[in-house]
Amino acid sequence: MTPSPAVVQPDRDLLEEILDELDIEHTIDTEGDLAISTAYLTIFFLFGKEGDLFTVRTFYERNYSVDDKPMLLTALNEWNADTMWPKVYAFTQDNGTIRLVGDSQVYIGAGVTREHLTTMVAHWVRFSIKFHRWLTDRLAFEAD
Repeated sequence: MTPSPAVVQPDRDLLEEILDELDIEHTIDTEGDLAISTAYLTIFFLFGKEGDLFTVRTFYERNYSVDDKPMLLTALNEWNADTMWPKVYAFTQDNGTIRLVGDSQVYIGAGVTREHLTTMVAHWVRFSIKFHRWLTDRLAFEAD
C-alpha cells in the first residue's frame, strides 16, 4: 500500500516557494500580504484569521460606472454559472465607481498536500487572468 502524501499547513513562505517554482513574479505589499501585480489586476494570497481558510482574491483594475452595472451583472452571472473559479462580483465604492473582485477559497484547517496546493495556486492564478481576458472580449462583443 502506498503511503499518503504529507499534509502541510500553508503559509506565506510556502506560497512564495510555490510561486517561485511556477516562475510567477510576486511581491509583498505594504501590509505584508503576498501579491501578484500587473497593469490589469492584483492577486492577493490571504489566510483567514483562524488559519483555516485560504483565499486567492483578485482586484481588477478597471473601474466601471453605475450605467455599466446591468451589462456587468449579466456578464458576471454568465461567468459564475459556467466557471468554477474565481467567483467574481461587482463592488460599488462610495463614489459610485464599480470595481470587480474575484475570489477562490478553500478550507485548509486540516492541511493540504503540497501538490494539491501548487495545483490550486496555478489554476486560480491562471483563471483570474483568464477572467480578465474573457470579460474584455465579452464587453467588446456587447459594445458591437
